[in-house]
This record gives sequence, C-alpha cells and structure tokens, in this order.
Amino acid sequence: MLDLIGKAKALTIPTITPGSISGGGDVKVYAAGVIDWIVWAAGALVVVYLIYGGILYITAGGDAEKATKGRTAVINAVIGLVIVLLALVIIRWVTSAVGGGSSVK
Repeated sequence: MLDLIGKAKALTIPTITPGSISGGGDVKVYAAGVIDWIVWAAGALVVVYLIYGGILYITAGGDAEKATKGRTAVINAVIGLVIVLLALVIIRWVTSAVGGGSSVK
C-alpha cells in the first residue's frame, strides 16, 4: 500500500521554461510545455465539474429536476474526460511521429 503512495507522489506538473521565450530554448519545447499545461488545466476542470455534478446529484433530495441536472453534469464530465485522454494520446502520437519524443511525461 505504501508503494502506491510513493508512486502517486512521483507525478509532476509540466513546466514551461522562461528561456524558451527569450530565445534560450527550443520553440518545440516551449510549445510542448504550453500544450502540457492546457491538457493539465482541462483535466483539472473535468475533475471539478465531475465533483460538482456528483454533489448536485447527491443533494437533489428527490427533486427530479436537480437530479437530472446533476446526472447531465456527471455525463458531460465523463465525456470531457474521454476527450482529454484522447487529446493526450493524440499529442503523444503526433510528437513521436514528428520525432520530438513524448511531450507529456
């Protein structure tokens, strides 16, 4: 069990280096950093929306309209999660096909 906690801590958020902007780095590295941040932000928004929909659904208290609103939010969040994961796969595939290696770690 403790081994899983150690692996969870190993996850790092991608960084954008300021040297990329001033000409000290490669434009591909900077673009990959920006794309990584966009994917991370989209994933975070999906999780927040999923929690929001779940809370709406749980607190509906028998109100069919609130339950439908919560269920719709959860379904939309799951669809958003699938889209984010597909975007991540496509980004990895394109960067490996171009020869830049994997931009997402």
